[in-house]
Amino acid sequence: MTRRRWWSIGMIGLLMMAGALGGCGGGGDGQRASSGCFLIGEREPNATALTAQFLDNVFVDDCFIVSGSIFDPADVDSYRVLVQESLSLVVTLDHSRFVDFDIQLFDADTGQLISDCGINVVPEVCEVLFTVRSSDIAVDVVVTSFIGAGTYTLTLDAQ
Repeated sequence: MTRRRWWSIGMIGLLMMAGALGGCGGGGDGQRASSGCFLIGEREPNATALTAQFLDNVFVDDCFIVSGSIFDPADVDSYRVLVQESLSLVVTLDHSRFVDFDIQLFDADTGQLISDCGINVVPEVCEVLFTVRSSDIAVDVVVTSFIGAGTYTLTLDAQ
């Protein structure tokens, strides 16, 4: 009887461990939303290319939703993704209509601007085509304030 009890406790422990590990992936700390996108919270510091928050490797059909905030108009939030295959990345920035935030995409290796998506429309939507030839492309998605401060939702949808 003692052996059966130890076996059942061991099995429960294994099942709990499997459940905990099964929830990992897709941006590290994210959860999958009903839309199929991974939900991720902003982690500070992320104001520079050196401290950019790594979201994950990106493949076609991947989707990430980041909940973030610009604390003051001088604040900058940087997120990094590693584009693994040729795809179209649709970046959407949703925020209050009383502020004006902008999105820029940079090559993380060179610092070169890929696309400046700053428009005065809410939500701001920008689509960028990436062609991966021989190596992955590290991309920094940077959110800045043109006017004001507040919260935002950043969506990266690989198509």
